[in-house]
Amino acid sequence: MATETANIQTIITSAQSLLKGSDGYTFTSSAKMTGALIQMGVIPSGMTVQGDKTSGTATLYNAWGGAVTVAPASTSGFNNGFTVTYDKVPQDACIQIATRISKTGLTNGITLNSTAHSDGKVTTEEASTQCKADNGSTGTNKLIFTING
Repeated sequence: MATETANIQTIITSAQSLLKGSDGYTFTSSAKMTGALIQMGVIPSGMTVQGDKTSGTATLYNAWGGAVTVAPASTSGFNNGFTVTYDKVPQDACIQIATRISKTGLTNGITLNSTAHSDGKVTTEEASTQCKADNGSTGTNKLIFTING
């Protein structure tokens, strides 16, 4: 869990420092934005990349085989923020990652499945309730981290 938490932090800080221009995050889709980070070579080495890393269209996956996407997010009609989405996260990891990222102050919002925490704060009690049980050995949780700026 600590590795995936660090991966999320790296993705957030890399996107903030490398992808934001004077007009915000000027990407048309999550595929383009995620592909650009992969193309720049700033994705943590332990993450799975599928496709040609140099193409700008490669895709990214977490340790559980879930898609990881970075997408522009509009605030007041301006792409001044972005989201990092993590799919197929197991329940135990969901609880730990949500609370660890919450403590960093890096995010303005965290969504656990369908429950949004618009202040970016998630307690262990909240995460324990909102992170769903696994389906066999497959994680069923989707975490979305929102960053404004």
